[in-house]
Amino acid sequence: MNILRAWLQAQAAAGRRGLGSTFDDVVRAASKAGTSWSEPAIAAALPGLAVLLGLVLSGRGQDLLPSPARMAIVMAWPIVTLLVAKTGRVWIAAAFLVAAGFLLRWVDFWHGGGSDVLNAVDEALRTFFSGGSPYNHYYLTTRPAGSLMPYPPGQLLLHLPGWLLDGFDGVRLTEFGAAIVGMAALAWLAVRRAPTVGLVGLALYAGLPNLINLTSDGGNDTSAGVVVLIAILVTALAADRRLVGWSAVAAGAAVGFALATKQSTLLFGVALSLHVLFAYRPALLRYLAGLAAVLVLVSVPFLLQDPVAYVHGVATTATHDIQVYGWNCWVLVQGLGWPVPDGPTASIINGIVTLAMLGVVATLAARSVGAAAVAGVLATLAALLTAQWTTYSYFALVLAPLAAIPALVTWEIHSRRGADGILATE
Repeated sequence: MNILRAWLQAQAAAGRRGLGSTFDDVVRAASKAGTSWSEPAIAAALPGLAVLLGLVLSGRGQDLLPSPARMAIVMAWPIVTLLVAKTGRVWIAAAFLVAAGFLLRWVDFWHGGGSDVLNAVDEALRTFFSGGSPYNHYYLTTRPAGSLMPYPPGQLLLHLPGWLLDGFDGVRLTEFGAAIVGMAALAWLAVRRAPTVGLVGLALYAGLPNLINLTSDGGNDTSAGVVVLIAILVTALAADRRLVGWSAVAAGAAVGFALATKQSTLLFGVALSLHVLFAYRPALLRYLAGLAAVLVLVSVPFLLQDPVAYVHGVATTATHDIQVYGWNCWVLVQGLGWPVPDGPTASIINGIVTLAMLGVVATLAARSVGAAAVAGVLATLAALLTAQWTTYSYFALVLAPLAAIPALVTWEIHSRRGADGILATE
C-alpha cells in the first residue's frame, strides 16, 4: 500500500517534475517501505511454512479437493507469512504450524482407528482400579482375546489422567494431547535455538499425513515418540548446564520415564545414558539415581500386587513370529521371492543386527546429545527393519526425535565455547 500511494502521488506530480523525477520518487518510496520488512525472519520462517503448504496442498492419495481444515490452512498461510515479514516475529510461524497440526489431527480424530493397543490400556486401568493386576488378567478387548499386557507401567501412568477424565475416549485423547505437546516442544526448540531447521522439522511433524493418522489409529506410538523427544530435550538442557546438581537427576528421570513407557524406547535410553557415561561421568550417579527412582516408583504398585506376573509381563514384548508383515527387510525378501527364515532364526538375526548397530553408534553417542539422539534413531531403525512384524505406527517413535535433531545439532554447534556449552567434547 505504501508503494501504491507513492506511485499515485508521483503520478499527480508528474506534470510538474517530469518522468525521471517521478520514477526516482517511486524507487525511494519502495525502498522506504521495504525497510519495514524483516528479511531475517522471512529467511528463517519461510522454509518451514513452505513445507507445510506443500504437504497440505498435496492432499492424501487421489484426494484433489480440499477439506475445510486444509482450505483454512491454505487461506491463512499468506496472512501468516505477511505477519512474520512485517513483525519479524518467528514465533508467529511456529504458532501457526502448531495450530495447523492441531486442526489437521482434530478433524480426523473421532473417526478412530484399527489398533487394539489403547483398548488394552483402557482395560488395564479398569482392572487395576478394580483391585486386579493388569499383568495377571485375561484381556477381552485385544485381538486376539487373552493377550498379555506387554507394556511397562509408565504406559498406564501416562494415560491415567485422560482415563480418569473420560474413560476410553480420554485414553485416546492422551495420544492427541501428546502430539500437541510434541509440536509445542519442537516449536520451542525452533524459536529459542534454531529457527530455520527447527521450523522445517516442526512443519514435517505437523503436516505429514501418516503421522496425523497415527494420532487417532488407536495405537500408543505417538505418545512414545513424544516421551522420547522430551527426554532428549531435558537431557540437552541438562548438558547445557554440564549436568550440574539436579539437572542430572532431571535428565535421568526423563529417560527413566521414557523407558517405563514402552520397551521400544530402550535403545534411545541406552544411547542417552552412554552419552552421560562418556561425557559427564562425575554426574553419572545422580543421573542413574533419577532414572532408577522413576522406574522403581512406577513399578511398586504392581510389584506389591503380583510380582511374578508383573516381571513376566514387562519382560514380554508383543512379538509376531507367525507371519511377515509391514515395513521390514523380511517383507522385501518375501517380495523378491527369496526364502524367509523361521521365527527363531529371524529373532536371532534381529538381535545380532541391533547389537551390532548399537556397538557402532556407541562412539557416536559420546559426542553430544544430538549425536546420541542420532544413535538412538539408527539403532531403533535397525531393530525395526529386521523384525518380522513392523507396522508403520512403530516408526512414530523415531519420527518425533528425528524432527528435532537438525535444530538440536544446530543449537549444539552454536553453543560451542571451548569446554563450555552443550557439546561436551571436541
